Amino acid sequence: MHRGVQDFIAWIEKHPHLGGLTRSPPATAVELALVEERIAAPLPADLRFMLSRYNGGELPSGQLLSAGETGPESMLAVADELAERLQTPVRDPDLLFPFYRSDDGGILAFDRSAGPVADTWPIIDYYLESGEQRLVHRTFDGFCRLRVAEWSSKDFGAEFTLASYLRSGERHVAIEPDVSIAHATVAHALRRAGRPEDSLRAYLEAARCVPAQAWCDWEALKLASLLGDGRAAWEALVRLAARAPKTRWHQRETTPALVADVLAVIAARLSSRRERVLRLCDQLMEQSDVEREKQHIAGVRTSILTDAPAPLPFSPRNHGIPPQPDHTLWLKSISDAYGKGKVRDEDLLLDPSYAPLRSGFALADVLRVPRAFS
Repeated sequence: MHRGVQDFIAWIEKHPHLGGLTRSPPATAVELALVEERIAAPLPADLRFMLSRYNGGELPSGQLLSAGETGPESMLAVADELAERLQTPVRDPDLLFPFYRSDDGGILAFDRSAGPVADTWPIIDYYLESGEQRLVHRTFDGFCRLRVAEWSSKDFGAEFTLASYLRSGERHVAIEPDVSIAHATVAHALRRAGRPEDSLRAYLEAARCVPAQAWCDWEALKLASLLGDGRAAWEALVRLAARAPKTRWHQRETTPALVADVLAVIAARLSSRRERVLRLCDQLMEQSDVEREKQHIAGVRTSILTDAPAPLPFSPRNHGIPPQPDHTLWLKSISDAYGKGKVRDEDLLLDPSYAPLRSGFALADVLRVPRAFS
């Protein structure tokens, strides 16, 4: 049994009268064996130990599912629900195995496809409504350690704020520094706090994890381009331009043409890598199946090769703030709109109407406008 599991159990035992906390009697050997027989696999040892102490129950931020097959909050009942949604048998070794229902509606489940040894299964957050999946913990021990850290923090139960959101992400990074979503949470919080350089570093850390949140490199590229950080932009670009199926591009939340347009913005900072930049353009062209998009990327490539002005963005963004004679007031209007979420990073980079501002103002300063949660 790992230390985090011990701490998890000790925390429950120290707070027997906490509101919302219920402790079920231990699971029997028959109940545990029934689960293992139904899924045709042994349970992770740490989870098995946990269930041998508390067979499910309400916790401060969710519900620990129970062994056995009775009740809607049993592991097998939720496993049956997942099997029906994913149209695969419960015994399928690739089917997620659920053990926890979060208060936000997510199901935490072991990724059985990660290997034949149960104790090495990572934990996936699965949302029943959308079907979205993301790795949130490497181990059950990591899950336990983070829960105890959250429950023991001064933020727990207090009003949700940007500061508490950042601290939550930082706790996760401290416990599981190789989990992408932990760094991504920190990056998102720092971005909203108006700290773009720190946010950029966190997005890159998230993108270096395996597996990574696919959209982190796109966010990093936009920030790096606005900040004029050629080294960071290059790192994100190399991963973004890597050949991938359409589903992966959907997960990246961008397109080859959009990446090419941002590449055109930062190209001057990458002049020492021109030959490799041109190869990235070729890779982006090869991943588009729309002829007009291919031609556009080819135009970006030509502009980089010849030091000519880049073509207008493939999908020009014209949702920004209308030009004003006084550029200082115009920039202030853009900053105010950014703070309210009405202007995005893509606008700052690609909206053609902002061209007069880009020549005389650092639009990266707009990124320093804090955007607290409303």
